[in-house]
Amino acid sequence: MQFDMKSLAPADRYRLLVNTVTPRPIAWVVSRNADGLLNAAPYSFFNVLGSEPPLCVLGIGQRAEGDPKDTARNIVESGEFTVNLVGEHDTRIMVDTAAEAPRDVSEIDVLGITTRPASLVSTPLIASAPAALECRLWKPIDTGGNFTIILGEILALHIGDEFLSGPDDRPRVDTEAMGLVGRAFGAGGYIRNKDTFEEARVGWPVPDRG
Repeated sequence: MQFDMKSLAPADRYRLLVNTVTPRPIAWVVSRNADGLLNAAPYSFFNVLGSEPPLCVLGIGQRAEGDPKDTARNIVESGEFTVNLVGEHDTRIMVDTAAEAPRDVSEIDVLGITTRPASLVSTPLIASAPAALECRLWKPIDTGGNFTIILGEILALHIGDEFLSGPDDRPRVDTEAMGLVGRAFGAGGYIRNKDTFEEARVGWPVPDRG
C-alpha cells in the first residue's frame, strides 16, 4: 500500500513514520534557558551526520498549543546543548522527562537527575549517561510546519571509561556493554541495543550467491 504524504494529516504522517522507521536512537537533550533553568527531554528524531564537520540533527515538534518546545527555544537562544544517550537503567526517568511540563519547571530538578559539568559548553551532561555529546548550534531550520530542525556541531564526545579498551589513540568502543535503548513502534515501544548480528562487507564485484 502506498501512502501519499501530501494527502495525509500531519498526525497520520507521524504515526506511520514512527511505526516504520525503527529503531531510532534517543537523544536525551539538556538545554538551558535565558534564566539559567535547565530542561531535559528525549527526542528520537535524532542522528549524527558525518564527521567533517561532526554534526548531529534533532527534529523537535511543537507544544500542544503550537508554540516551540522549550528545547528548541533554549537551543536557538543559548546556541548550545548536550545530547545524552540513554542506558536501559535510565529508561523510566527518561520517559518521565517527555511529559510536557510548564515552562518554569526544570525536569532536572523535579526528577532529581544528577548532572556533571561539560567541558566546552555551559550546559551540563547527565551523569548516568553511558555516552554524551557536547554541541553548539550549527544551524536551525524552520520547516514551515510543526517541527524545528536543529543541526548541532559536536564539540566533544564523552564515553564512559568502562566501555573503552585498547590503545588511547585508537580505542575500541564496547557498544553492546553500554546497554543503550532506542525507540521502537507504538506509543510506548522501546528496544534494547543488544540483539545484533554481523554480515561481512565485500568488495566489488559482489560474489555470486546463486
